Amino acid sequence: MDNDTDRPHSAAGVHRSRLRGGGLLGAVLMAAGLALTACGGGGSDSGTKSSSDGDIASIVTPSPGGRGAGATPSAQSSVAAAEARRPVLRLDSSQEETDRLWDGYWACLQARGVPMNDERVSRPDKQAPPVDDAKVTAQFRKQYAACLYKMPLQPVEERPETNPHYADDHRAYVACLKAKGLKVHEVFKPDGSPDGWTYDEDSTGGGDSAASPKTDNDCRLEAFGGKGKK
Repeated sequence: MDNDTDRPHSAAGVHRSRLRGGGLLGAVLMAAGLALTACGGGGSDSGTKSSSDGDIASIVTPSPGGRGAGATPSAQSSVAAAEARRPVLRLDSSQEETDRLWDGYWACLQARGVPMNDERVSRPDKQAPPVDDAKVTAQFRKQYAACLYKMPLQPVEERPETNPHYADDHRAYVACLKAKGLKVHEVFKPDGSPDGWTYDEDSTGGGDSAASPKTDNDCRLEAFGGKGKK
């Protein structure tokens, strides 16, 4: 599979250090009008068997009045249980390991009938990602809920909620890309927190000016891994 395009991605033109699981989770479930009624922090052992498919399917409730509206204690507990089972990537996880985990999550969705975007894969034997459409996500919200426990979490170093120095590390990450000759700059959310990077206006982002997987990975490890920090 084309690892740069077939994994979940953000808005066109904005690049992020891999992809933070919490952000994608919000895009997947909250866009479908679901209430995440509890947060379990980082995942631990993806092999833990503590909930049946039927139990996991009840982890979310419709939220017409806002996040968490109408949630029952059992639903809150189920959300926490599913979150705790989510696999956590390491900062040095290989591309193969990362793809394997995402493929497992997508295969879970496909097995439950979620439409797949087959056009995004180069060969029919490769696992396609789900169709990126809010209406489709809303239609299959229970199926997304049932597979939540398989959705990978990004490394703790690359999640603002688990890395108190995330903003500084992200700044160092983009600075590293610049030092390697890329014409890029940080992109920020409305609240001023980092939201990735994009190419400068005078850069096409192609050819020699494009960030190679090795360059991006080297800068991730250097910035978020603490290399050179006191």
